Amino acid sequence: MCFCAPVASLLLVASCIVRGGDSHPLYPGPERPRAEVARLIGPIGEVDGQDVTKLGKAFSLLPGCHVARLASKTGSINTLGGGGGYVASLPRALYAFRMQPAHTYEIEVVVDPITGPTGTLTLHAWDRDEHGGASEVSPVTSTAQIDECMRWRP
Repeated sequence: MCFCAPVASLLLVASCIVRGGDSHPLYPGPERPRAEVARLIGPIGEVDGQDVTKLGKAFSLLPGCHVARLASKTGSINTLGGGGGYVASLPRALYAFRMQPAHTYEIEVVVDPITGPTGTLTLHAWDRDEHGGASEVSPVTSTAQIDECMRWRP
């Protein structure tokens, strides 16, 4: 499922979320090996009720159900070839991810090509396994979906 939202100050044609690099652990205790945790990447504002807006765009979580709300805004700056960038308002989408170890859960922002100061973006959420397989995850539309996810065990 995808959402479209108006984009303000849009100067960049496409957006790319960095899939590599460090992720901020959102679990207690010492850092765990990559094979034991799930990774959540994207313009995330809240995870399991915790504000994560100042913690970056990549998080490590223990396996299980985790509820993520999009940040209110996202943006990108193109530092190559003359600069440019965008700032976009995002919908208040909520995702209930059934996270498994060694999987990456990514909310991908794609900026559609534009010719003026505004445009549209599309959001997709993915569950990517360690072998390169991917399945799309839809935002939740009811509290029953969250309750069902919370009963799920990896």
